[in-house]
Amino acid sequence: AGYLCQAARSLLNVSQAWLWQRAKVSRKTINDFENGFSQPKPALILRIKAALEERGAQFVFGKSVVGVVV
Repeated sequence: AGYLCQAARSLLNVSQAWLWQRAKVSRKTINDFENGFSQPKPALILRIKAALEERGAQFVFGKSVVGVVV
């Protein structure tokens, strides 16, 4: 979800510009995703996730928990 992307960026102290350049997606893609205006195609989400994970983010998904840690 976009809010996890935004949380990961915040924890990693990186900008949207850093992320869109690193993930090779448009600035609008990141902005719209984080603000809940759109859901990128799965391939783009994987690139965004990979860029954040390379920087140290770990996404957590479970029965009663969803989040991100660094």
